[in-house]
Parts: sequence; C-alpha cells; structure tokens
Amino acid sequence: MRKIILLFIVGFVWSALSAQTGIDSPYSRFGIGNIATQNPNARQQGMGGIGNAIATNRFVNPANPASYSGFDSLSFLFNAGFNASSVTYTTTKQTENGSSAGLSYFSIGFPVMKWWHVGVGLVPASRIGFNVVVPGTSQQGVKAYKSYEGKGGLSTLYFGNSFSPLKNLSVGANVNYTFGKSTTSSFLYFPDSSYMATTKVESRVIANDVSFDLGLLYSLKLSESNFLHFGATYGLKTNLNVKREYLVQSQFGGLDGEVEYVIDTIFYAPQQKGTLLLPPKAGLGIAFEKTNKWLAGVDFNWQNWENYELFNQKDSLINSWNIATGLQYTPNNTSISGYWKRVTYRAGARYNQTYLKINGQPISEFGISFGTTLPLPRSLSTVDLSLEVGRRGTMAENLIRETFVNFTVGVSLYERWFVKSRYN
Repeated sequence: MRKIILLFIVGFVWSALSAQTGIDSPYSRFGIGNIATQNPNARQQGMGGIGNAIATNRFVNPANPASYSGFDSLSFLFNAGFNASSVTYTTTKQTENGSSAGLSYFSIGFPVMKWWHVGVGLVPASRIGFNVVVPGTSQQGVKAYKSYEGKGGLSTLYFGNSFSPLKNLSVGANVNYTFGKSTTSSFLYFPDSSYMATTKVESRVIANDVSFDLGLLYSLKLSESNFLHFGATYGLKTNLNVKREYLVQSQFGGLDGEVEYVIDTIFYAPQQKGTLLLPPKAGLGIAFEKTNKWLAGVDFNWQNWENYELFNQKDSLINSWNIATGLQYTPNNTSISGYWKRVTYRAGARYNQTYLKINGQPISEFGISFGTTLPLPRSLSTVDLSLEVGRRGTMAENLIRETFVNFTVGVSLYERWFVKSRYN
C-alpha cells in the first residue's frame, strides 16, 4: 500500500511541476504549441521514438494501447522520467541559447487477467513557451514594436486496456483525459516614446475533455526466439471543450517587468465557451525481434492538422507526418560475470514534417538518438538513459533555426506483486 501511495504522490508532483516547466520555442506560438512525442519513455527515445509495433514487459507504451498485452501475468510496472533540453536559436542576424527541464512521463502497468492488461499514465501533449519581439513602424512613421508572449500547454492522463482475443493478436484502447491552460498575449509599444499608450491583447484558454486512441498488434512467430511484430494505431477526431477569457486594453508600462497603468479596457469577454478540434491521426509500425537479444523497427505516423479549429477558427496548419527507425542490442542479458554484457544499447533516427508552414517554408525537424539501459543489482528494475541531437526550422525567409540536445533519464521498476510467498 505504501508503494501505491508513493506512485500517486509522484504523479501529483509530476502534474504540478510540468505546469511550471516547458519549452522556449518561437514555433510554439502556432496551433496548440510544440507537439510532445507520443513515445516519451527514455527507452523509446533512444530508438528514435518508435513504439507502434513494440510490446514489452519492461515499460508502458501508450503509443499503441494493444502493447499492454506484453506485460507479464504476475508483474507490476512503474515508469517515470526526467527530461532536460538545451536549444540554440539562430537567425541570419543573431544567436541565442535557452534551456528547460522537468519531469516528462509517469506510468504504471499491470495484468488483470491473462488476456487482459491495463496501462495508466500521465504524459505531456503539447507545450507553449515563447517570447518574440517583431520590430516595425507605425503609419505615422513612429518606431513600433510588437511583442508576443505565451506559456502553458496540454497534458494527457490515459487509462488503457489491452485484450488478447486470439493467439498472437491483441487489441487495445486508451481513454484519454486531455487538460491544460495556455496564456498568450500580444503587446504593441513604442520604444522611442514614453508618452504614447500601448495596446495589450491577452487570451487565456482552458481545455479539458475525453478522447480515444485505438491500437492493434500482431506477432508472427518465425522461430523459437524470432518474431515479426506489426502494429497499427488510430486516434479519433476530438472536440475538446474549452473556455477562453479575452482582454484588450490600452495602458502605460507593463514592459520588461514595469508596473502596468491601465488607461482603458477596450474589450473584455470573461468566459467564452467553445471547442478545440483535435484532428484524427494514424500510425503503422513493424519490428523484428530476437527475444532478449536485439530488436529493430520502423514507424510511420500521420495527422490531419489541416482540419484543426479553435472556436470555429481555422489556423494555417498543414498535415503532419513523421518516420522513425531504431534498434537495440543486449549482448547477454543472463550474464553473471560481466555487468556490461547485461546492458542494453540503443540508437535511432527520426524525421518530422511538423504542422507548420510559415512564409511559404514548411518547418521540418530531425533528430539522431542514442540510449542505454542499466540494470540495477539483484533486481529486474533499471535506469534508462537517452540522448538526442537534432534540428528544427530554417533560417530562410527570416525564420529561426533551432539546434537542440535532449537528455532523458528514466526509472523502470519491475516487481512481482501477485505471487503468494511460501516458506519451506
């Protein structure tokens, strides 16, 4: 019971901290922000983020809810991870650096019956964090700057079930509760004149609702230890209920921490109710596995972001897709004499076409990743590490190129909770 209480405390702390930490990317200004990877576990990140065709008894894989069938019939899994990122922003004129850190995932998995397994967890869905200043000139020829700021994002609490109606075949579904708050503002000011009033537009959006993801997984046995896995996923179109507070006012001050002196409220809507349309998504995956030795796989995912809407207003988004490949290798997982023979080594790569197209330039992203799993002494629990180096965006058309380094450390606790103790 103490362990169960500890798990819920960790989940609560994750939720609190994730609301305070995020990213720092100008590209998170659009849509719902920067989309978080659907495979947050450190093991998957070390393999390029693949997961559509992976079922394992060592971690919870929410990318395909059918994968929960891979849990042992007598096991209890707990996974949690911490992520740190460093980013360099480059334009044709200047370079800046930024960083962020926070807890990145929390999950548990366990069997209910031999043919029924459950996964529960909390993961980020998107993150918003930007502060951009665009210089310009007013119609009267006065220097006028416009500042854009934003913070917040969405998180997803999922409850998944996997069923095995036939041998080597499993189906699953995640019931997702997506929630979060974002605050965005634009600020028009005149740096050369302290006597001209500024205009501030602020929007606060709170979202919360239920969505569903489906999964299918089939394993083809090639020999006693060799398997070929096929996975397919589908996320249903969802209209999240949202509330928005919208404020437009003229003021003095309020820039760089200055005190705001409000002159007039131009427009105020305290509680607008509407919907945020999350479009459908689909994924396919294939993986070849030699049990307890090595695994290699490829994933493809697609989402129809052209149909995205917020308060019945479309955004200039395009359909997104990504392809990822990865592999892992364990020299000898039962070795007694050599610790490093029991260590698992990983590598992977991914390419994402994001849902952004700015100034006619599609914003793409790619990354190369490496990872390892370090077994703990006298235990089936492990420490999981991953490192990813990549790039997002371009400097063409006065845009920003982001070069990032992501480091994730995770803990995977494996215990047998359903075995009755015996004494001889």
